Amino acid sequence: GCTDSTAFNYNPLALCDDDSCIPFIFGCLDSTAFNYNPLANTDDSSCIAYIYGCLDSLACNYDPMCNFDDGSCLLVFGCTDTTALNFNPLAECDDSSCIASLYGCTDSLACNYNVFANVDDSSCYNLFGCLDSLAYNYDSLANCNDSSLCLYEYNVTFQLDLRGQTTINYTTPEVNGVFNSWCGNCAQMTDLNNDSIWEITIPILEGIGPVIGAPGYEYKFSADNWNIQETLFSGDLCTYTAFGFTNRYLHVTKDTVLDPVCWGSCVDCYAPQSAYNVTFRLDMNNATNFTIPEINGEFNNWCGNCWQMNDIDGDNIWEFTTLVDTSLQEFKFSADNWSIQENLDSTLFCVKTTIDSLGAVFVNRYLHVYSDTVLDIVCWNECDSCNIDIIPSWDCVADGCYDPGTGSGQFSDSLVCILNCNLNNTEYTLLSDQVLIYPNPVNDFVTIESTEDIDKIKVYNVIGEVILEKENPKFLTNFSLSNYSSNIFLIEINSGNQVLHYKILKAK
Repeated sequence: GCTDSTAFNYNPLALCDDDSCIPFIFGCLDSTAFNYNPLANTDDSSCIAYIYGCLDSLACNYDPMCNFDDGSCLLVFGCTDTTALNFNPLAECDDSSCIASLYGCTDSLACNYNVFANVDDSSCYNLFGCLDSLAYNYDSLANCNDSSLCLYEYNVTFQLDLRGQTTINYTTPEVNGVFNSWCGNCAQMTDLNNDSIWEITIPILEGIGPVIGAPGYEYKFSADNWNIQETLFSGDLCTYTAFGFTNRYLHVTKDTVLDPVCWGSCVDCYAPQSAYNVTFRLDMNNATNFTIPEINGEFNNWCGNCWQMNDIDGDNIWEFTTLVDTSLQEFKFSADNWSIQENLDSTLFCVKTTIDSLGAVFVNRYLHVYSDTVLDIVCWNECDSCNIDIIPSWDCVADGCYDPGTGSGQFSDSLVCILNCNLNNTEYTLLSDQVLIYPNPVNDFVTIESTEDIDKIKVYNVIGEVILEKENPKFLTNFSLSNYSSNIFLIEINSGNQVLHYKILKAK
């Protein structure tokens, strides 16, 4: 037998060794153990039980404690939350990438667009409009407010100054404009405190009005349903001219009380102005070789043909009206963009001679205005009108008769003119820029004032007899009519080359 005492099969009874000794082989003899050793003959208590699991370290369920891969490894990563926006039904392992579902409007053009929403819930609002119930254009159907669309009406108070305007015959002034469709007498003004400043407040939509290109709502003052209306001048600070019409304009931004303005003016009746409307009149009957005369001066930088004159009635007396400031202005007439120009004699009373720094001598007309002015007609190169025969004619002016000196009057006979003029019932009457007669009707004394010398005054009764005559009464005179039986008198005033006629009534 085996006589090796260290061998696995040592036989203490054997006397002779037969080479059958087997060495000790230590190991796990448990055939169910993870580390069972079929070659071992001696159990060394090293047996390890089987631990099943995932041995892939990349798997989300990798188990470092297991010793046997059981095929359970999970390798598909993603969001496994079924309520998340990015739920992945194929995912085996949650990688914390889940995005919560945020419901809202995802249309960036909608007024309730939610930049954080990732799921559109059909709540988007896309009907834009004005939702301010106080606005003129409040839109009850809109679900998105756009305040830039809202338009508001503001109260605008217009004030028309008619103080001292004795030459305007009216009963009730009114405002006509784009905002009321030029309706006539639908916007009648009132003078509740009898200060001759008429007022009306009108609600007007904000902005500049519907007319494209206009700086504001166009309007003007008239009276008695368009019986009379303002004559406004193009170029004034408060006017706008388009398509041959010159009107005032208004830009509405808030409740506004406009400053009082005089009839036909941009300021009130007693406010000083920095500029006035001036009508230039040029008689070209002694001029040749021209097409269109023009005015050049300091007021337009001697611009050439920018202020062209016109001759509407074809009498060769050319006119142009524009705004001129109150400073002393030099000017002259030319034609066809300086093709010809006046050569003025320095001895004329209407010219001014200037020598510049280089010694050049300039002889020009000059102008200094303090009110709206219609200049006397002057001849080319002269200070007076041309020497042509003008047939006397007369126009009704302030219920009197006046010869305009141009031959263009309505009546060829002064008496016919007087008979056709309406009787005047105003207390003060301005016959021209120089003569004032009052009162009318008269009880006793009539007063005549003039800024120019009066050469002669004649008073006629109703049958044409001269009942009173005064020579050279100068600037102021008065006389009594109480002793005369006539109820209608004709006053004739001679002043220079002017003859004025005026009808006056005797109070009953």
